[in-house]
Amino acid sequence: MSYVKIHRNVFQPIEDLIKIGLYKNEQEALSALVHDQATYKVEYYTKKIKEMEKKYNMVFSDFEAKITANKENFEEWDDYILWESYVKALQYWSKMA
Repeated sequence: MSYVKIHRNVFQPIEDLIKIGLYKNEQEALSALVHDQATYKVEYYTKKIKEMEKKYNMVFSDFEAKITANKENFEEWDDYILWESYVKALQYWSKMA
């Protein structure tokens, strides 16, 4: 396992949350904060994917098949790259949520 050095004053807000009783210790606080961030990211990327599904009236896999068959539409290729990044980000953050 590798470690990252973090200056102690970075933890001050976390210590404050522990002092007021929201968390038992730093590990619990950090775990909860990472989980909350992951949950937020899942909601965000789910929303972005739904916007793309609405725009093209299809799911990503169908759009991917369409776009690879038609390489002439640059706007759709831009959307494909963006949409693909949303899908990959959602997959990543879903593992952490």
